[in-house]
Amino acid sequence: MQPLRRIVAAFAVATALALPVSPTSAQDQTVHKAHAIAMHGEPKYGPDFEHFDYVNPNAPKGGTLRLSATGTFDSFNPFNAKGTPGPAAGIETLLTQSDDEPFTMYGLLAETIEWPEDRSWIIFHLN
Repeated sequence: MQPLRRIVAAFAVATALALPVSPTSAQDQTVHKAHAIAMHGEPKYGPDFEHFDYVNPNAPKGGTLRLSATGTFDSFNPFNAKGTPGPAAGIETLLTQSDDEPFTMYGLLAETIEWPEDRSWIIFHLN
């Protein structure tokens, strides 16, 4: 076995042994299912909110936006193995954070989220 593989294997075993063992079974845990997850307390916005409080849905539309970026690109696909993806070649994420609540995430692609009381796992339900 190569030295690097031995180190990786030893690290994997040490990590597995260091994981806490829960005295309660998974069936004894309360499972939460919601549109958002907050580290402390409850999320500020309900499941059917239209926009965050700091967003003006009646903001004036139109005009020109010019953005600059250093470098070059030849693809808008950030997952393409060949080429260089363009700047701000964004992807949608499972969750998004609001700017007026710390440590709270709302479903973006995820319609609902499930997690146990100890937060040892999470399930994302997609639309």
